[in-house]
Amino acid sequence: MKHELLKENVPHGDIMFPLEVHMFHTDIRLKERINCHWHDELELLVVTEGGADFHIDARSYRVYAGEVLFVNSNYLHSAAAVENMPCSFFAVVFSPDLLISHMNDSIQQKYLDPVLKGEISFSEHIKPRAEWEKRILVILSEIKDAYLGKDNVYELYIKFKLYEIWYLLYSNSNSGNKNISNNDYRITRIKSILEYINESYNREIKLSELSGTFHMSQAYFCRFFKSMVKMSVVNYINSYRINEGVTLLKNTDKEIGEIACMVGFNNISYFNKIFRKYMHCSPGEWRHRNMQSF
Repeated sequence: MKHELLKENVPHGDIMFPLEVHMFHTDIRLKERINCHWHDELELLVVTEGGADFHIDARSYRVYAGEVLFVNSNYLHSAAAVENMPCSFFAVVFSPDLLISHMNDSIQQKYLDPVLKGEISFSEHIKPRAEWEKRILVILSEIKDAYLGKDNVYELYIKFKLYEIWYLLYSNSNSGNKNISNNDYRITRIKSILEYINESYNREIKLSELSGTFHMSQAYFCRFFKSMVKMSVVNYINSYRINEGVTLLKNTDKEIGEIACMVGFNNISYFNKIFRKYMHCSPGEWRHRNMQSF
């Protein structure tokens, strides 16, 4: 399975400068989360307010304001807001092509390829204690400001700063050790499961179907899923369906009952109940607050 539904296909920048800075602010009323996904790009994320729980493959980190998260290319990752705690962050997401030399020189062979191939591990959760960690935090803020300001030489400045970050990460990495993501079979399996759910969310999905498809007992399937995704399979399916429902409420004028059926709920009452659980309002109230012309 190729896991294409898990893969985030939103372009980050363009072919001439494949980098984008994303800004994110939570609503403290909601237990917001970013569902499991992956992308070819590298990501450096800085929490600027509060904190949140972030998951990379099978590893979990609670990242607070002033801390940095590094996500390597093609790593499965997700995030969940902490109850009653705000969270704001910005993320610098960029293609490895921005750093890779088309001549396949010694810099690429020695310092880039081993990281991208998982042969060398960078620190994923960076707390600004050592001077090199503090420097990375400063550089990322400089990159964000340059990206938002977009003066005449901002691309050159940002690329220069990314190389500086790479130097700091590499210099302080475990260059002699294999990457910490040493449970590839578990990651491959959970990606297959999530792809299956994401393809099938608009119909009834039974636990017996999932466990049978992936050759596990129901009890083991539930334990395995929760250990990898940090939520139960039922909560994941409902969360995915509600996210899809929100998109339809926002971008179409379809009736709420029709949307409920389209995202896998067999009746509108249950859709309303689960929607209110996640969004703290009814679908109709959410649509009214976020009306746009069609």
